[in-house]
Amino acid sequence: MLNLWHFILPIVAVAQVQNQAGDPHIVNSPNALFQARATGSAQLDPCQYMLQLLNETNKELMQHEANTLEQCLYYYLAGESAKKLAKLNIPHPIASVPPNYLSQQPVTINFAQFTLQHFELNEYLKDISIHGYLELNWHDDRLIWSQDTWKKNKLVVHSFHHVWVPLLGSQNPENHLKNGDAFEIRKVETTNQGNVSAKVAFSLRTFCDDTDFENYPNDVYKCCFSFEPQQDREVIQFSSSGLPIFTDPKNFRDYGWGVSGTVPESFDDPSEIAQLGFCLNLKRAHSSLKIELAIPLFITTVLFLLPPLFGSVKTQIYLKMFVMGLQFMTLLIFSTRISPFLSSTASTPKPMRFLEIALVFNLLSITTSIILYCCMQVKRTLPPWGKVTQIANFINGFLGVLNVTGVEEYNLDKYDEQVAHNSHQKDWNNVFRAAHAVIMATISAIVVFTYIVYCF
Repeated sequence: MLNLWHFILPIVAVAQVQNQAGDPHIVNSPNALFQARATGSAQLDPCQYMLQLLNETNKELMQHEANTLEQCLYYYLAGESAKKLAKLNIPHPIASVPPNYLSQQPVTINFAQFTLQHFELNEYLKDISIHGYLELNWHDDRLIWSQDTWKKNKLVVHSFHHVWVPLLGSQNPENHLKNGDAFEIRKVETTNQGNVSAKVAFSLRTFCDDTDFENYPNDVYKCCFSFEPQQDREVIQFSSSGLPIFTDPKNFRDYGWGVSGTVPESFDDPSEIAQLGFCLNLKRAHSSLKIELAIPLFITTVLFLLPPLFGSVKTQIYLKMFVMGLQFMTLLIFSTRISPFLSSTASTPKPMRFLEIALVFNLLSITTSIILYCCMQVKRTLPPWGKVTQIANFINGFLGVLNVTGVEEYNLDKYDEQVAHNSHQKDWNNVFRAAHAVIMATISAIVVFTYIVYCF
């Protein structure tokens, strides 16, 4: 046993002599900065070794060596920041306080790009949830280093708790947790000039403006969102790159909606909290619902225009009553179809409004036809005024196809008396038929014009 100790002791002595000669050895680990045992690169022995090796060999580092060098660079920057704020006794100031903490100069957070990946629209509740990510960048002078010394122009921060990042929230901080709003910082990078960029995933929910419901099914939902800082509000400003909202071509699905958006804009008021907002406009892109509503309207409108072609006023009355029944059934079906999507406003969709107008004019048409038909049944012995007879004959001649009458019967015993009486009665009937034709043509023109206005 004694011989073994005589063999080991000389080796230990030689090792101590070599260490004293200045060869690389680890005295403090990189974590020493967080433990306040080292505040500069001079005391980080493994980092000094890596820098010396990098400057002497000028060769590319292996992956584990590059990772070690990144850790050393970060600990160096953290240590320099801790020395500047040592008097304030702030723990880990590079991550706990914003840039320009001493000068209180504003920190401008630039929203470089918005990317929408997914959305969920609830037409019944008129709310929408969107998911995506946004790219931020800002300047932090505490993250500046010499590229000649560290041979790196970019540093990837693997945990956002290691540097200061802005904490975002919705415009109403008391409601954003209830709404399910969430922000997650996924990637943080910085250059040797102190330009920091971060990618932030977001999930937001808001209610949509449905005042355009009268244009259903071509209505547009306008859904607006806004951001504001949750911490360090007094030193944060927002700016926008002016780019529109993008969609992720890999993950985005429109679900039959046409999506367009406004350009995000910042609303910076020195007396108010910084805010940035944007809106999404959603419009139905599929045509199935439009066809479902358009075909019944077209059929009922065409059937409403057909009765005058049958000539007899009595026949027209029956046909118009049948058309009114179809219109009323269509209105009930539309009400059942549209009622779940009724908006919070008092607006009525145009298809239903057209049906209401068509029903009113059809009722007016039926009433007019019944009154004129009753007038035609009254026996008259005096002829109408001559000008009225001429105008009626002109109208009936122009619209002769609309005035089909049956064959008249005569009693040969009272032929002369019947001829005179029937002549006056025929003139009166021609006057009433002409009036009926003019009124029906006017009502039909109004219905066609209304159809064009409300359905196109």
